[in-house]
Amino acid sequence: MDNWLIYAPCGLFVISILVSLKLFARSDELTALEAKIMTYAVEHFVSKDTYSDNHKALQDQMLQIHQDVSDVKNILIGIVNDRNRRN
Repeated sequence: MDNWLIYAPCGLFVISILVSLKLFARSDELTALEAKIMTYAVEHFVSKDTYSDNHKALQDQMLQIHQDVSDVKNILIGIVNDRNRRN
């Protein structure tokens, strides 16, 4: 009992410092912070499904562009080969 009375003021001092530094969050503060984080996430990030759909569409478009460039390249090679045969 004597040890408790000796160290109680130090314990109260440490607890008051921790409370004044706001190291312990209250539930209303956590709820407000969660709402802010969710709002930020909705405004700045997309869902995984949306990302996957857009990524697949982008890959398809790039494949189509690659095929179109290959077709143009083959046509140009054919034109050059025809001109070389004539000369």
